[in-house]
Formats: sequence, C-alpha cells, structure tokens
Amino acid sequence: MSVRRRRLWGTGVIGVALCVTSATVLTPPAQATVPAAASHASAASTKSSPPSLLALFSLRPRVALREPGQPGAVVAHRGASTMAPENTLPAIAAAADAHADYVEIDIRMSSDGVPVVIHDSTVDRTTDGTGSVSALTLAELQRLDAGSWFSQEYAGIRIPTLEQVLALTAETRLSIVIEYKGRWTPAAIRTTVDQIAAADLTGHVITQSFNEKTVENISAVAPNLFVGWLTDRIDASIVRTAQRIGADAVNPQSTTPQGLADAHDAKLRVFVWTKDADCDWEELTALGVDGIITNTPSALTEWIELRSPAVRSVM
Repeated sequence: MSVRRRRLWGTGVIGVALCVTSATVLTPPAQATVPAAASHASAASTKSSPPSLLALFSLRPRVALREPGQPGAVVAHRGASTMAPENTLPAIAAAADAHADYVEIDIRMSSDGVPVVIHDSTVDRTTDGTGSVSALTLAELQRLDAGSWFSQEYAGIRIPTLEQVLALTAETRLSIVIEYKGRWTPAAIRTTVDQIAAADLTGHVITQSFNEKTVENISAVAPNLFVGWLTDRIDASIVRTAQRIGADAVNPQSTTPQGLADAHDAKLRVFVWTKDADCDWEELTALGVDGIITNTPSALTEWIELRSPAVRSVM
C-alpha cells in the first residue's frame, strides 16, 4: 500500500462538528508575520551531546514559533482516524492523502519487547481479541483483526509495529508525532530511537508523552529528538516543569492567551489536542498555536487553504 503525498491541496469533504459553546475569537492581524518554513535539510542545535554515532548524523526538526493568525501544523490524530481504523497503516496512508503535515500515533511495548502502534492498554476496543498489550507477544498481537471494528472494508488489518509505520511515513513523506503511552525506560526508548534513526526520520519526528519521567528519559536518551509534554492546560508552573524535564513543547488540551504567551516566551512550542470544529480552529489560529491535532485532517487543511492560502507553513 503506497500513497505518495500530493503537492496540491485537496477538496476535503469530511463534516466538521459544531462548537456547542460560544468562544471568544481573537481577530488576527491584517498581515501576520510568516517565518520561513523549516527545511528538512537544516540543522538544529541539540540539547547535549548525542548518545550514538547514528545520532551524530541526525537533525532535530526546526519547529518555527507561530505568530497570531498564522496557521499551525496539521496533525492527523491516530492517522486519519475518521477515514480508516486508528493507528493502522491505512490510517497513515489516509493522513498523507489528506495532506496532513504530521501523522500522530501511539506506541506501547509488546511482551517480547517490540514497539507496536496502538492507543489503549488492552486490545479489546480496536481488535477482535482481549487482553493487555504488554502481556501479548508481537506474533499474538499481529494475529488479531484490527480493522473489522471500524468497517468490514478493513477486515484483516493488523496492529502495525512502529518500524512498519516509520517505513510508510518515510515513503509518503509525512512527518510523525509519536506518543509514548505510559512510563518508558531509557532502554525501551533506545529501541525506538534506533528504529527512527534507521528510517532516517530523526529530523521529521516529534515525540511526546503525558508521563513526565518518559519525557525526561527521551530528552536524556535522545537529545537530538524533539520532545513534547502532553498536559491538560498551560500555566507558569507547567512551563517551568516542561523546562525542567527537557521538553521542547507543551501540548495541552486547551490554552489561554496568557498560557500560550508563557510557553512561547520560554521558546516552547504548543500543539493543542484534539480539535475538530472550525470555531476551535479559528480561535487557536488567532492565538498562534504551533499545531492542531485533529481527527479530521482533510477538513482542517481545506479550512486553512480557504482561509489563508498564502500563509500555510509546513514544518
């Protein structure tokens, strides 16, 4: 299954949920300052000396701070998860077809130490099996049907490994956001770092986790990887903690203008999750968030293109 990323914006037809509460929308400036899009070939400074020879030849992504009114990156949540089963190869391909800037996935470790792509701690919701992901071997996990729950069109689709997703991501020229579920040890993180480096994607990866220790471990093990800390909100104490644990971004469910300003003043990027309504997109774009994580990437890319085709900046 190979989907090459198209260079022209599509005409997405996905419906967008309506906001049920009113939101104060900030009016963007008439002419927003647009920093140049980051080049995949541009070097970025690292937090400390890289831990391996592979890392010496890897570049961290330069994620530009957005200005108020400038659209942020489009991040496809669990792939294009309204179009194909979440966290599967078809969802990754659909995200590329939707012209997302990043595809977001979730990873856990199988019982035999292989990083696999699945959100829940158990396989019950998204497969025809039962049990904990961490209690099942890769072979046991990949015998499960991870597509029929979504649609019979996807019957027989398997839980992918991180390595498989990285290969497809590279082929479709997507960048990727990898969420580490739960607490990951340095040794387990090194396994993923080696796979990212082998796929030549270090400069196209954002890692993230809700777990503070996992964020800290990623920053220590792979200082050349961009790492975000997932939170519910942003305030001054959260910004201080993000700096202490070595985060490059703080990625909240919601933010206030002051919270965003505090993060940007600390040179922390802000990716907000998970927003599917155009009134939310309007408000977040007016604020100047650096990325929006969404279940409807096709609709968001179309909204951005119709709203401000000249200022879309892909990182």
